[in-house]
Amino acid sequence: MDLGNCLRSLGPSRFKAAFPMNAQSIGAMRLSTVMSGLFVLLSIPVLIFILAYNYRQNAAAINATLNDVVANTKQASIGNAENLINPVAATLSLLAAVAAEDPSVFRKDESRNLLYQSLISARQIDAAFVSFEDGFHRVVTRMDDDRRRSDPKIPPSANWHSSYIDSFAGSPRRLRHRTFYDTWPHVVGSYDLETIEDIRALSGYQAAKNSRAFIVEGPWPNPDTGYPVITLRVPIIKEGAFIGCASANITLDILSQFLASHRASPRSTTIIANPVNGTIIAYPDQKKSVRLENGRLELSRLDTIADDNVREAYRLQSEARNDAFFFRSPQSGEEISASFTPFPGSFGQPWEVVILTPTDDFVGTLNQTNRQMIVLIAVLTGLELLLIYFFSRRLSRPIEHVSRELRSVEELTFSHTARASSNIREIKELQTAVALFETSLRSFSSFVPLDVVRKLIKTGTPLSLGVEQRFMTMLFTDLKDFSTLAEQMAPNDLLAQLSVYFEVVSHAIAEEFGTVDKFIGDGIMAFWGAPIHRDDHVLRGCCGAMRATRRMEQLNADWSKQGRPPLHLRIGLHCADVLVGNVGSSERLSYTVMGDGVNVAARLEGINKTFGTTICISDSMVDAAGLNIVARPIRKVQVKGRKREFMIYELLGIRTSDDPELRASEDAVRLCELTREASFYFERGELDQAAPRYEDILRAFPDDPVAKSLLATCSAETPA
Repeated sequence: MDLGNCLRSLGPSRFKAAFPMNAQSIGAMRLSTVMSGLFVLLSIPVLIFILAYNYRQNAAAINATLNDVVANTKQASIGNAENLINPVAATLSLLAAVAAEDPSVFRKDESRNLLYQSLISARQIDAAFVSFEDGFHRVVTRMDDDRRRSDPKIPPSANWHSSYIDSFAGSPRRLRHRTFYDTWPHVVGSYDLETIEDIRALSGYQAAKNSRAFIVEGPWPNPDTGYPVITLRVPIIKEGAFIGCASANITLDILSQFLASHRASPRSTTIIANPVNGTIIAYPDQKKSVRLENGRLELSRLDTIADDNVREAYRLQSEARNDAFFFRSPQSGEEISASFTPFPGSFGQPWEVVILTPTDDFVGTLNQTNRQMIVLIAVLTGLELLLIYFFSRRLSRPIEHVSRELRSVEELTFSHTARASSNIREIKELQTAVALFETSLRSFSSFVPLDVVRKLIKTGTPLSLGVEQRFMTMLFTDLKDFSTLAEQMAPNDLLAQLSVYFEVVSHAIAEEFGTVDKFIGDGIMAFWGAPIHRDDHVLRGCCGAMRATRRMEQLNADWSKQGRPPLHLRIGLHCADVLVGNVGSSERLSYTVMGDGVNVAARLEGINKTFGTTICISDSMVDAAGLNIVARPIRKVQVKGRKREFMIYELLGIRTSDDPELRASEDAVRLCELTREASFYFERGELDQAAPRYEDILRAFPDDPVAKSLLATCSAETPA
């Protein structure tokens, strides 16, 4: 029984009964009348809308201003950090060039003047030094109260310090020669001490040596000052060989001062941190950037710093992986805007700028004013809102019910709830029409599977018994050694892998506009060219087979890493004139394909086992696809149920595609050419000419199963 019969079974009398045009329906209120009255009642709340609109627009403008200010603060912070490092990097590059030109320069005491000039070139430089591969090390540093207190031998008037460590001479113990100055170069003291310090063992030195590139190291707490410093290193390269590093220590107090003075708002906080380990590089309150842990100084981290808002923002950002969001302060409960922005990749370090801004700094006054206005308007319009609610519910309830029924009809999940009839004529007629449509479609779906109905309704194909002849492409898949695998695996594990396999192959077919007909054990039957006709169905079938194969290869690789057995796919493809349409009985329909072409496609899938191939296609596929595909000839075969032999091929790729899942590799193209030449002689019966060519293939591709099989055939059929 088809949909037309279902509709005809209603009959004219039933159709008229479904749409009664009596006095009751004529006397019902019109929807236009109800809507007109509703709009009149809503005229007063227009004021509410205007106020709400203005509030949203003003809030949006203020939030845009907030975003702009935060963005400017980000750029300023990043720019300041770059300006802190880039000039020093340029100075170090100059030192490295001088050392590369003449390494002996820095072995002389006069070179300390060059280091001193480098030191005072930027006030953020705390120490400038060069280190060589033989262990020689020379440094010039600033002196402050903390350093003077750290060593009683340092003269109280010392403001500058220069020292060098001798190169290695067979013993790890060397002398460090220290000299102190009040004003450069006036010496106020000096002394020597033994040291086992080896600059070459530092991680930053090794990183510069291995990468031969500019290195930013740190930060870490300076043991003398207690504040964080970073070390910049530039490798010294002479005639292509690494001979040492030119380095400088930079204090970050200047960057902290900049963050304290450049805020997005009066109460905002700007931080520079390393997101890899959460270490804080610079914080407006420099004292909070370090902390005492088990008797030693450590840099504060985003999750340990003495700032509740910073810790909460870092926690939320780590959980949600969201770089811009709002949250409530654990201290005051106010809303705070959080922004995490990484430094550009050219900076060389994975730093980020963190900006926390209370939104009340921007929208606080606006919120207070609008709250007062909302309260006033709410009191004046409360009665009107109650009236509108009553009428809107009376109007919307039946419409919502009709909408739900239409959605259920669209998905063919029919509702069985009782309908509340509307007193509005248009809505009442709509309810009756939907009920009639649902009843008819429910009757029709009793004879055809719901999934088929959903698909074929969209294509426009009549849902009735009957077939038509079409030129189509058919595909069959199977899994290699599935029976053995099924005996070895636990049922649940086997089902899990099979489900993934069915999902992957089905998606590959669907992406190329194919139709999955049925699942047959561990196999899949699919076709192209129906219900919707496509001129390129042959090429689409080849593409679907290639996608399925490549994705299964990737899936098997993943399974192998997990210790699961692989599922090796075999595919047969054939195109021919077949019968397609709805077949079955009056109680059950099936939209499928039938005919000799379907049987050939199934046989081709099985032939893969003989030749060790993955995708076996017929000569009709090659003729139809032409130069669009890369397919190598195997041999002529005669499948069961056919008397005529025909040529079969192995599909290796799509020649005209750049898609990694489809395109053929250079090896595949070469294999195709070699096989075509060997096959030429094989099919002519000149086995003595074919055999050496198959041997050539095996020399280039030792594991090629087709060449092995046909070479064995040549050997067996060639007279001794």
